[in-house]
This record gives sequence, structure tokens and C-alpha cells, in this order.
Amino acid sequence: MNQILDYNPNKKSGGSSSSSDKIVRVFAVLLVIFSICLLGSGLYGIYKNKQMENVEEVKPTFATITTNKDGEKVTVSVAHDKVIEKMIYSWNTSAERSVLGENSKNLEKVLDLPAGTNTLHIKVIDANGVETSYEEEFVSESGLDILNPVISLSVVDGEELKKLKIVAKDETKIDFITYRWNDEEEIKVEPTEENPKEVSVEIDILRGTNDITIVAVDSSNNTTTETKSFTALTKPEITVTLSADGSSLDIQATHENGIASIYYTLNDRPYEGKFDDKPTTVQFAQALDNGYNRIILTVKSVDDTETVFDGECTYEPPQEEVPPAEVPAEGENPTEGEQAPQEQTGEGAEQNPEESNEQ
Repeated sequence: MNQILDYNPNKKSGGSSSSSDKIVRVFAVLLVIFSICLLGSGLYGIYKNKQMENVEEVKPTFATITTNKDGEKVTVSVAHDKVIEKMIYSWNTSAERSVLGENSKNLEKVLDLPAGTNTLHIKVIDANGVETSYEEEFVSESGLDILNPVISLSVVDGEELKKLKIVAKDETKIDFITYRWNDEEEIKVEPTEENPKEVSVEIDILRGTNDITIVAVDSSNNTTTETKSFTALTKPEITVTLSADGSSLDIQATHENGIASIYYTLNDRPYEGKFDDKPTTVQFAQALDNGYNRIILTVKSVDDTETVFDGECTYEPPQEEVPPAEVPAEGENPTEGEQAPQEQTGEGAEQNPEESNEQ
């Protein structure tokens, strides 16, 4: 007997079978989404690689700089594959000067050649900001005096105040320099016959904050002017005096802004004092040893300036006076416990009186 099996896939056979189908469908959808994302990422990577291959690598290029010396002139020629923004040049350490490129890829400038041995410094900057540097030394005995004097300033130590050292140099000859503090009168200094190309002078820096103006003029009337502000840092002042009886030293240290510390040694014995309240005056006495004494005293200010005192002296304390012995009058016997003085002469002066009688 034939049996016909009736199968209906949509027929509900229970809750567990329906839940399994839903899970399978969700998993399949997630798998498709992940595949699409992976495929998109790969395609984007291929696209970026193609773009990178199509982009040419840009490397900076530099200008070509050449010079041509002709008598008292030197011609500077600049060629570039990009537009030249400007050329900057200077002789030695003089001030820089600029020449605009005027939207051109080529530039030419004729310069006066200074006398003597000089170095020409050149910088060319293109439209992209790329800089090309060049320098060359030129020697010319018949060149022109076109360079300004060069002024250099430096601060050096003085005995009491800091000093300002002014040096003015020129490649040919310095005529003179002048300097003045604030609005005071100018002071003129000329070079010596031994060194006509340089003037050097040291001057005290005034207390407080002050402006100095320096003018240097060479033999061709080329002029350099420099103005600068300086604040003087003073050193402490030390006063050491011997007491009336000579047994001690009276020491006084002063500074206008305050004293930070005092350190000294007396016959190699160290003493030190620090002051947080920054006193402007410190005074104290130091007893001396019997005999030779040496004191080395260092006082440091709150401005970190210092003064050193190195001195020596000798102290001999006064000897006590011994009262003379009383001599009894003629005919009187010495009192008990006293002995009449014996006359001591010659080699036997130190002998006992009884031993002298026995002889």
C-alpha cells in the first residue's frame, strides 16, 4: 500500500525551529554587511595607492649664484627655476641690504668692491621660501671705502663699578668715536698712530639704569651709531679699622641694594654669616690673636657682586708692670719672709749668697 507523505515547509512544528531560522538569518545579514565593509576598505586602499602613484615627489631646488670681479666692481648674477623673492647681501659683519626679485627668475646686481680683504655674504630666497646661501672673499687694493665702522660692546669688571668696553673697527681707518651717557656732553676719542683702524676705551657704567649713545666715523665719513641701555651692578664696600688698643678689628660692609653673605678666615679659621633680610650695612668686631694675624674677607651682595679684602697685622698685648721691691732703710732688718737683696755682679751674680761666702 502506497503511503503519501505530506511535507509542508511552512508548517509550524514548534517554537524551537522558528527561533533557529531567525538566528541564521541575522547571522547571514551580519556576514553580508561585514563583507561589504571589507570590500569597501580594500577598494579605498587601492584608490589611495593609485593617487599616491600619480603624485610626483616635489623636491626643493636652489638658486645658482655666480660673481664676476671687474676692477672696483663685482657683479652678482642669480638664476633660478622659480621666481626670486629677494637677494640679501652684506660685507663682512656690516648691515644687510636687500634687492627685490621683481617676479623674475633671474637677478643681477653690481656692487662696489671695498678696499682690503672682505667677505661677501649672499642669501637668495625664492617664492616658496627656500633659501640659498653663498659667500666669497675678495681682495682689492684699490677698492672703495664703502663699509661702515663696526662697534662692539662688552662689560668688564672694574675696581668698584662695572666697566663698559667700547671697540670700534674699520677696514681702512677710524677717524674718531664719540660717546655720551643719557643727555650729557659727548666725549670724543681718536685712534692712536700705532693702530689707526681701531679705537678702544673702557668707561665706568653709571649707577642705576642709563642709556649710552656711541658714534663711530671712519676716514670716508661712513658713520655707525649705536644706542644701548645698561644697568650698573656695584660691588660691596668694605672698611676695616684697628681698634684703639689694637686688640680687634672693626669691620663694616655696605651695599646699596643689600648684603647677602659675609665669609672670612682669620688665621685660616673660617667664619660665615648669611642675611635673609638683605641689610645695606653690616658692622661687627673681630678679636685678634696674639702675634701675627691675617684676615681674608669676602662680602657678596644680593646682586651677586662681591668684594674681597686681604690684610694682615700683628697684635702684641701689653706686658703687666711688676712693682719694684722695697729696700729697708739703713739699720733696719728685713721683715719676716723677706730677704735683703744681695748685690749681684759678674759671673757669680746668680749664685746663692751662702755659697758665695763659703768660697
